[in-house]
Amino acid sequence: MIFFNFIGKLIHSEGFRNFVTFAVGIFYQIGGVWLIKKIAELGTIAAVFVRKHPILSSYIPGLNVVADMTTGFFSLTLGADMDDDGIYHMRPDCLQQYAHYTTGYDDVFRAAVNKASGGEITVDAHQSQIFWVDLDGDKSKDEGEEFIIWSWKGDYMNLGAGAETGIYQVKDGEIDEYGNYIMENGEYSYLYAEVNREYSVDMTLELYHDSNGDGIFSDDEQLYKHEPDELQWWITGFDPLVQNVKAEDLKAVTTIDFSSYGGEKGELFYEALKKANYNEKRDAYDEWIWDDEDLTVTLDWGD
Repeated sequence: MIFFNFIGKLIHSEGFRNFVTFAVGIFYQIGGVWLIKKIAELGTIAAVFVRKHPILSSYIPGLNVVADMTTGFFSLTLGADMDDDGIYHMRPDCLQQYAHYTTGYDDVFRAAVNKASGGEITVDAHQSQIFWVDLDGDKSKDEGEEFIIWSWKGDYMNLGAGAETGIYQVKDGEIDEYGNYIMENGEYSYLYAEVNREYSVDMTLELYHDSNGDGIFSDDEQLYKHEPDELQWWITGFDPLVQNVKAEDLKAVTTIDFSSYGGEKGELFYEALKKANYNEKRDAYDEWIWDDEDLTVTLDWGD
């Protein structure tokens, strides 16, 4: 915890973000980003072709090698498996779980993508309100009882258009004089959160791309609908065949089924998240779509 919190605060600094923007910006200018995007795209095309046409592909010299190298690279480096349509999904047991999460990662990612590209491609983050789940029933907020749901969408360089959502235990952050986590521009300024697979839950994820720029996300613009059988602490989907997009042109729909926790635990999480997202000024619940009967929540993030 101490090590990754320290790293998170380090890369959260403005100086580090400026360094990343400069370094990756040079990489853009010399064509490096274009190259890794094209390699991932062509490799994925080969892998999909091999998957769908195994006999025919055996007659094309080198095709199986390219396909295996591409899928092997994503599997070894990111813990990602490709489905039959060329969409990559991270496995729940991937190594990323041990790096946990901080807003510092978001800062660097945005610097590397949004700023370094001059806004040509973008990625964006969405944080739920931190919600307290009284796990031990003592009516006091104890360590490990605060959670946050983090979502992202946008251009992931070699991975192309993508989206992801994770559930994390909040462990540390910037706090004001009243003991509240500090927010800036609608997001928490700095947080350190850990992965605890004990709180894996049933999730689904859909991604749409407004390819014609009309502001409408129609069914035929759906890039994927990921409905894994295994419980997820982090649900992902990336399409290397759709490159050079902006986050605003993507719509990500995440559904979380807290009933998969079973019994009282599912109700505790559902009600805690709902309570945290209640807007007193509007007398309404912000952002999420709530299903009290099935204990499911949906984030329809389309702008």
